Amino acid sequence: MRRAFAAAAGVVLLTSCSTGAGDGGASTARTTGAPPSGHTTAPPATAPARTAPRPPASVTISAIGDVLPHASVNRDAARGGSYDYDRMFAAVEPVIQRSTVGICQLETALSADNTRLTRKNTFNSPHELARTLHDVGFDGCSTANNHTWDAGMRGVRETRKVLSDNDIQAAGPTATASGSGQPVVYDSPMKIAHLSLSYTLMNSIEQDTSTTPPGAPWMKDNLYAAQKANGIIASARRAKAAGADLVVVSLHWGSQFDPAVTKDQKTIGDALLRSGAVDLIIGAHPHLVQPCAKINGRYVLYSVGNFLSTQGTAVGSPAGAQDGVVTTVRFDRDAAGHITQSLTFRPTWVDRADGHRVVLATPTSHPESYRRTVSAMTRDGCDAKVAG
Repeated sequence: MRRAFAAAAGVVLLTSCSTGAGDGGASTARTTGAPPSGHTTAPPATAPARTAPRPPASVTISAIGDVLPHASVNRDAARGGSYDYDRMFAAVEPVIQRSTVGICQLETALSADNTRLTRKNTFNSPHELARTLHDVGFDGCSTANNHTWDAGMRGVRETRKVLSDNDIQAAGPTATASGSGQPVVYDSPMKIAHLSLSYTLMNSIEQDTSTTPPGAPWMKDNLYAAQKANGIIASARRAKAAGADLVVVSLHWGSQFDPAVTKDQKTIGDALLRSGAVDLIIGAHPHLVQPCAKINGRYVLYSVGNFLSTQGTAVGSPAGAQDGVVTTVRFDRDAAGHITQSLTFRPTWVDRADGHRVVLATPTSHPESYRRTVSAMTRDGCDAKVAG
């Protein structure tokens, strides 16, 4: 069952970005123009934060790793003239549906007309993928990553439109300066703001962390090397001043196929969580599950691995590239307004031989994958627990 709440509209938040024409698709709050009926425009970013305690409430946020449909994944989804990914996601649907908010990491552009599709490491996926994401229960996706620009500006525009057409919000780069850097906001029992940043947006300049795509200088708002920790913290504080109870930041960072957390990840993650402005970090890019940590009572998921891809030993990737994890963070606010967090997770594994179906890994089903994921998630003293 899809959540009944809707995204808050017209939120004026975040970085110093210029205004301009609409981007041809959905805005980061899934609206263009006036807020829908029943919603009011949020207070400006300069509004003072509320001081009165808010009522007790609980929410859960479930997040998955990279949705990275290689050409072989898309071939397995092909059904005549269309595509169907439902079977690949079916095993995790009950987990996502139970969550207040579901967030995916979409490491591909989406094509509105299913042309210019994925070739080798240039990713552009059929629009039917968004329908499956919606039906499984995802409310939003992070779209800032090193494949954001794989289909150019057209790909950025179409990705946002396809997601919007399927009632999914896009946190990440916009196709015009209008709305650049702003979060998506979910009106759940606690209002949640979601930001998305990456080390780069162009796979062709892998090591260049400061260059924006051609003609899109506003996309610096989604480069964490340009924003630095202080810029992200300032954005998070503006989001809270505008009414957000929780700020979630998706970061595409770390080193590919490296199980170790980098110094950069630790430094940025520590700064964001100790600021008190950021409440949860969801990391991706290494394509392996990395440890989590709890800093200042808040979680950083350094890397939640792959969710859907064709990576694995058969194509020269580590065995752990077939591992993934559905992480669920529960937030509880008491009568005094104090918010606490707890983290559970469900290990997953991509069955490449069975049509790239994502299955739940357990001690008896895909036990090696299960052990790798549990070991990674509970290493370094993180108090995450396997969901029952």
